[in-house]
Amino acid sequence: MRPEDSRRRGTENNIQRDRNQRDIEIPRRRQGSPSRNASTRYDADRVAARKRKRKKKLVRTIGKVVPFVVALLLIAVIVGFVYGSKIVDKYSYSGEYADKNDYFEVFYDYQVALIINNEKMSEKGVHYKNTNYLSEEDVKKFFTDRFYINTDEQEIRYTTQDYIVKAKLNQSENFTYYVGEEARSLNSAPAITNDGKAYISVEYIKLFADFDVTYFDDPSRLVIYTEAKQLQTAKINKDTKVRYRGGVKSDILEDLTEGDIVYVLEELEDWAKVQTKSGYIGYVEIKRLDKGGMETVSLEPADIMLSYNPIKMNGKINMAFHQVFDANASDFTSDVTSTKALNVIAPTWFRFQDDEGNIKSVANGNYVNNAHNAGVQVWAVWTDVDNEVNLKSIFHSSEKRKLVIDTMISKTKEYGIDGINLDLEKIPSDAGEDWAEFLRELSIETHNAGIILSVDNYAPTASSVHYKRDVQGEVCDFVVVMGYDEHWATSSEAGSVASIGFVEDGIVNTNKCGVPMNKIINAVPFYTRVWKTKNGELSSDTFGIKGARNWCNENGIELNWNDETCQYYGYKENGDTIYQIWMEDEKSLEAKMSVMQSQGIAGVAEWKLGLEPENVWDVIAAYINS
Repeated sequence: MRPEDSRRRGTENNIQRDRNQRDIEIPRRRQGSPSRNASTRYDADRVAARKRKRKKKLVRTIGKVVPFVVALLLIAVIVGFVYGSKIVDKYSYSGEYADKNDYFEVFYDYQVALIINNEKMSEKGVHYKNTNYLSEEDVKKFFTDRFYINTDEQEIRYTTQDYIVKAKLNQSENFTYYVGEEARSLNSAPAITNDGKAYISVEYIKLFADFDVTYFDDPSRLVIYTEAKQLQTAKINKDTKVRYRGGVKSDILEDLTEGDIVYVLEELEDWAKVQTKSGYIGYVEIKRLDKGGMETVSLEPADIMLSYNPIKMNGKINMAFHQVFDANASDFTSDVTSTKALNVIAPTWFRFQDDEGNIKSVANGNYVNNAHNAGVQVWAVWTDVDNEVNLKSIFHSSEKRKLVIDTMISKTKEYGIDGINLDLEKIPSDAGEDWAEFLRELSIETHNAGIILSVDNYAPTASSVHYKRDVQGEVCDFVVVMGYDEHWATSSEAGSVASIGFVEDGIVNTNKCGVPMNKIINAVPFYTRVWKTKNGELSSDTFGIKGARNWCNENGIELNWNDETCQYYGYKENGDTIYQIWMEDEKSLEAKMSVMQSQGIAGVAEWKLGLEPENVWDVIAAYINS
């Protein structure tokens, strides 16, 4: 067979195979296989199936996503609510009210808050039987320190320049006080005590001090002004609140209505610090304030006034202390022959003898006459330095005070003495108030009798505040600063008796304590001390100026001027002994007079006559006559 025949036969076989297959398929379609329309439906079903599958998938996807989205939306809502609330909360006004008792720190029914001169105080008053009382300490602090309360005698005193005002403590009815001998009535007990502590009624305080006071309750409080002052006012232009601090969230202290008046104490950016008429001190928005004018706070004047008129001297005072122990041994004429420009002499004539207030006298009438004939006043010294007496016991007792005062006045008049000089150097630290009352009561009698009253003091120190120099400066005519004993006989170190710095500080600090410069007399020493150090032990000997010069000459002590102390200083070693001296003389006294002149004080005193060389009086006279 030819190749082409073979290919032709193969092709024919293939065609026949295809026909046979078609013959087979056609009958199958006829027996139930899909027709063309059925095929279309089949395709649609498949599409639908695929759509259902995608929808299920989408549903499953959405089912997974929706909770997440919902959660996000919920979170967003919560966050929005929270931040929105915070924003609203930030700018909304708090409606919370502060506890009034906590604000005023009033925790007991008897307590009374104090608002003084636009300041809420920590101190509290006491409300007792419909009356307000303040403690003795607070009365001294805010009103007056002149009340003298003696719980042992159950009495309160207030001493003026002319008379004593007194009342009994703890009166239960017929409330009375006395001005001198005149009885006057009150609406309440002037003063009460509790647990040993004294309280004075506001009603009684008003008799003696200038101030304005208004009482409010719920809680109890006193709005007080002790200073006349001008206050800026403002009118509330819309109902608002006074808040504890400057901010809308701060607690409310008090409601204010349109037209109310407040005092503006301080202006900030958006808020002002104010005080309401009822005593609340807090903050109000500035936009709620219409500024007003200035309101004058006037004080209600006291019924009982003070006005001291001291006895004065013409020119400077030159007072010499004259130490006298025996009436028959003292002689004015012979003891003052070398003095110059002397116009006051102070003999030590009267000494406290015992705790009852009895006095020993060595006064001499002829001495007084001779002094007056020489144009010199006599200010007799009353002293405790020679005897151990309990001055607290004397001054704490009204009877003993009166005994001493009566003795002083009678003796002064008996001898024709011009003045009383008090040289009391052993007043106990717990007797300061008693001492002050003694001075006040004595000053009534001295001023009524025209007797000069002077008091001696060491230079001020922290340990001597109870000497009440402020009271001395008020009720006494002159106050003497003992400008010496910077280093005293038993000091632990050697040093000057009266360096220039010590003298000036004594004058300046006495003035700072309340004594006017024109009442201060500075006393200078006519003595010095020689200091001896041997084997580490320090001792001293006291010499008058004349005696010290002789000692230096006899012991070959070379003296050199010291600018720091304004004194001549001497130093010598003799074997195992060291000697030192700070010398008082004309030059050192001249330096002191220069300080006294520049300070404008009343004059000079000297301790004591008989220790000085004659030429120091030329220095003193130059100061007196300058």
